[in-house]
Amino acid sequence: MNMNFSNTILRSEMECINIISATYTLRLIERLYRRNESKKDIDDLYYALLALYNTNNMQEASMKIRELFDMDGMEYPNIIICLEKKPLFLNIFVNEFIQDFKEVMDEREMKMQR
Repeated sequence: MNMNFSNTILRSEMECINIISATYTLRLIERLYRRNESKKDIDDLYYALLALYNTNNMQEASMKIRELFDMDGMEYPNIIICLEKKPLFLNIFVNEFIQDFKEVMDEREMKMQR
């Protein structure tokens, strides 16, 4: 899933999008886990987003991410709204969000196995 966007976007822009994703994704997913969402529900959310990304449905993936924020009662960040206005930035953000989501899931799984 790691796409090479380097020909059309600056490294600094990529790093900014990565930081934005990490900042909001980690907090959001942790909050969903704390709400006692089942592992299966969290897995289903992840795989739904991944399927949307893999089929190039970025707008729908973005809407699903918005729904996650709404589910948890978090305000949808303005900076993400700005990213949505440029298709390339949206694509990168969704990619980063999914990767960060998976990292949180994997870390939680490792903690559970200890």
